[in-house]
Amino acid sequence: MNYKAKEILLKAKKDVFSGNLGENITTFKGDGLDFREIREYEAGDDVRKINWKATAKSDNLKVNIFNDERELNIVLIFLVSGSINFGTIKLKQDIVSEILALLSYSSLKNNNRLQTLFFSDKNEKFWTPTKNQSIVYDIVQNSLDFNCLKKDIDYDKLCDFINTIIKEKSLIFLVGDFYNQVDLSKIAYKNEIYALIVRDRFEEYPIINSECEFIDPSSFESSDFNLSKDIANEYKKLIEQNDEKLKEHFLQHQISYGKIYTDDDIYLRLVQILKG
Repeated sequence: MNYKAKEILLKAKKDVFSGNLGENITTFKGDGLDFREIREYEAGDDVRKINWKATAKSDNLKVNIFNDERELNIVLIFLVSGSINFGTIKLKQDIVSEILALLSYSSLKNNNRLQTLFFSDKNEKFWTPTKNQSIVYDIVQNSLDFNCLKKDIDYDKLCDFINTIIKEKSLIFLVGDFYNQVDLSKIAYKNEIYALIVRDRFEEYPIINSECEFIDPSSFESSDFNLSKDIANEYKKLIEQNDEKLKEHFLQHQISYGKIYTDDDIYLRLVQILKG
């Protein structure tokens, strides 16, 4: 195992076992997975569990109660694309590796089943369900070493693959930069989904004011540009349009989401996203 992998694993383990990331994941236990009963609201109950239909019929606040100890099936998906091999502070690929480490340890700490998938336009690598923490080392090492160049994502094939291998309702984390046309509707209707968007601030607003050669990491085609501030502003607008479509799609299908930048504290940002 190389130094970078060891550093990521040690930091992730420390953050997870001394912090509350795992507790944020476990708040999803029972959300539509293991219903037990409806009872009257009590001080301290999660307001998100209020059953408004039952409340309207009784004139008293009613909440849904779930079995807290039911284990979750958690699926981590690395969206493999050439564009993930970029970063000014850190490589986005390194950030993905950190996220996978944190979520893996958090899932296993709470005795949940963990599945992990690397997917582009095909299944690149798949780990079957496990509760063994030793799998985290393999996941992180592979995510750091994986050659993402000339790879692109096919979301239709991804959804078909997920529906083939995952039969029960699951908590799915998709980790990537989400620059393609995204359609997750075929898996969103029966799973809890988080889209973790990994970006570098420079790629969203690239101000250089000089001539540059740009290489497409998926096709390796290159082009020369004089990247003035006006062109950078136009490019920024295109990214914003892309992200607005993403947001609309996520909201339409009740997909939770959040951005994580290469200069963020990854652990703190993940906690913020999971808390909603």
